[in-house]
Amino acid sequence: MILVGGRVYAPGFPGATAVVTDGGVISFVGSDEAARRAAPGQTEIDLHARLLTPAFVDAHVHLIQTGQVMAGLGLNDARSRDDAVQRVAAYARHHPEAQVIIGHGWDERSWPEPLPPTRTELDRAAGGVAVYLARVDVHSAVVSSTLLDRLPGVSQAIGYRSDGLLTREAHHLCRGSLDRFFTDQQRRSAARTALQAAAAQGVAAVHELGGPHLGPIGDLTRVRDVASELGMGVTTYWGELATEPTIEWAQQAGVAGLAGDLCVDGAIGSRTASLREPYADAETCGARYLSEQQITDHVIACTRAGLQAGFHCIGDDAVGAAVSGLRQAAVTLGVRSIRAARHRLEHVEMISDADIAILAELGVVASMQPAFDAAWGKPGELYEQRLGASRAQNMNRMGTLQRSGVPLAFGTDAPVTSLAGWGTVRAAVQHCQPDQRLSIASAFDAATRGAHWAAFTDNAGTIQVGALANLAVWDLADSGLEEPGGLPRLDDVPLPVCAATIAAGRFIYRLEW
Repeated sequence: MILVGGRVYAPGFPGATAVVTDGGVISFVGSDEAARRAAPGQTEIDLHARLLTPAFVDAHVHLIQTGQVMAGLGLNDARSRDDAVQRVAAYARHHPEAQVIIGHGWDERSWPEPLPPTRTELDRAAGGVAVYLARVDVHSAVVSSTLLDRLPGVSQAIGYRSDGLLTREAHHLCRGSLDRFFTDQQRRSAARTALQAAAAQGVAAVHELGGPHLGPIGDLTRVRDVASELGMGVTTYWGELATEPTIEWAQQAGVAGLAGDLCVDGAIGSRTASLREPYADAETCGARYLSEQQITDHVIACTRAGLQAGFHCIGDDAVGAAVSGLRQAAVTLGVRSIRAARHRLEHVEMISDADIAILAELGVVASMQPAFDAAWGKPGELYEQRLGASRAQNMNRMGTLQRSGVPLAFGTDAPVTSLAGWGTVRAAVQHCQPDQRLSIASAFDAATRGAHWAAFTDNAGTIQVGALANLAVWDLADSGLEEPGGLPRLDDVPLPVCAATIAAGRFIYRLEW
């Protein structure tokens, strides 16, 4: 196709107004007239002075869970425990066919009585329907008796409480077993809902992070099938320790790695992130799920098998353990082998200067979620409540990581935070700690080229000849550009609105214009 009449963000081609795509890649960048000469007789699409950029990549999503939340019960704005329970009752009345009520997003911290609903309250509200209500960080949940009766092993697992609150292994076991309440078509429909919503945000490719505690292995196939139908790019990861069977399966199944949500720890909000010092508001240091030796062995096995290794790590103890494991693997295999593997750490919310230096040396990708800082980094918010003011000021150190040469890839961790494009960039640009803020260009790069690079897609995320034709068209409304040929302003103005998303040279989303 020939796209003309636009404002093209292509630093290597200042003043460009047109792009030609051929066979899924970009074949020309330049002026309108030169584009017509380069592809004579082809149908033109006039952009009417809209901005054309590389499309976004979401480097950390859980698509089926996101789609289920979008179709389920939202609790992000629940005002109290009673409000949450009443919403469950209303959902049960309006969806009498439901086998299970999936809710997400409750956060007890601002409630008059800062306690989650109880199992007994959910039983009364749902009238015998199974209920699963995930906290906003999705590392704890409250569940009904009906659900527990269907999952008898949960009550014997670490993290089970008789009032229905589940954390740690009990929550992982419960969440990983919810698939039995949904048909294959329902799970595919959830993936489709999430992918279409992502495309409407200018996202043309995603990294799906699966694992036994999230759902069955078959979900990776479902996600790939639906993405193929829609024309979107998807890279899949499976979060399970490397063994001979898992490595053999991963190589045959075409996953990029045994990585992603392979959890070293939990989350700050649920107080299961593993800390070196106790939480400020509870006498616990959280929970560590993997030892340094397990991490080291996993990295070595994945590197030798040609797979990416990666871990979910949030607390400073967990991040330190992951970095130590990577360092020990480099002692065994050599720095060059580790760098070539592009291993990943997800979230990396608490990290020391020494550990940052090791990540830079080993070329390990920091796959981060700027929306975490936007949601929880302000004074008086979650980080300060759980960790105290001093530790809260050293969370999500994106600026330091970037300046130190650590490769960054940005995503949302949906459904933990909402699917987003420019919202992700703005959160990084407006980090609560000024010294951790990124420039618009650097944040945009981490949400496009950097995220592609993290999944070994090296020819994408820029507008240049030979690059994958993953593009997005934007209405700027009142935002305008920082400078001619640049990116949008992202201060106190409306974010750009996606007018079209193109994946490998094909429209996957388009408004009428």
